[in-house]
Order: sequence, then C-alpha cells, then structure tokens
Amino acid sequence: MHPDLQRYFTHVWPLFWPWLVWNLVRIARWHTRTGRDALMAVDCFGNIRLVFVADAPPPGDLYTYEAPRIPRWDRPALGSDVPVCVSEAQIRHDPVKSGMVMHSHDIVRISPVQYVRGPP
Repeated sequence: MHPDLQRYFTHVWPLFWPWLVWNLVRIARWHTRTGRDALMAVDCFGNIRLVFVADAPPPGDLYTYEAPRIPRWDRPALGSDVPVCVSEAQIRHDPVKSGMVMHSHDIVRISPVQYVRGPP
C-alpha cells in the first residue's frame, strides 16, 4: 500500500474498504484523463467528495515559434517593433507645429523655452 493512501484506510471502517478502493480508482482515472488536481474529503464510509478542483492545465501547444521567411539582415525593419514607415526615415515634420526638427537622429529644438502661463 502506498504510504499516502494509508491515512484514508485508517479513517474508513474496514467493511467499506472495497468501496474506498473503487472510489480511489475512479479519482485516479479522472486525474489521468483531465490532468487536474483536486482536494478531496473522505468520510468513514469510503465516500470521496471533491472539495476544490484546480484549474485546467494550459495546452502544450500554447506557443509555437514560426521562423520569419525573410532574414532580418535583409530587411532591418523586420528586426524591430518600429513600423516600416518610421524605420525607413519617411517622417515628415512640420517645425512650426511640432517645435522640433530631427537632423540625423539628433533632436534640435527651435524654441527651448516652454511658455507657461503664470498666476493671474
């Protein structure tokens, strides 16, 4: 007998041991079929009641990696999360509206002072 099952058999009256064995086999088959764990309560007659049932295990194929068809060194835009229109430097700035101009990845501000309205 497995040592973990011994406490069930000491709790159940010996007359009801066959019923306990039958219920333990049913629980073991349910566990292998579903893969879920459970907390169970056993009474002195060999009846088993599932008190808490764990969540279903996640599927084994939750994430599958698909290799890109084009290597990232052929198209650098594929190697980042930046959209293609941004990575190919097709940005058009309006310096009057934005207040800044980009020159070769350096940010140059036209007006470095922010105009904040003072107290009345």
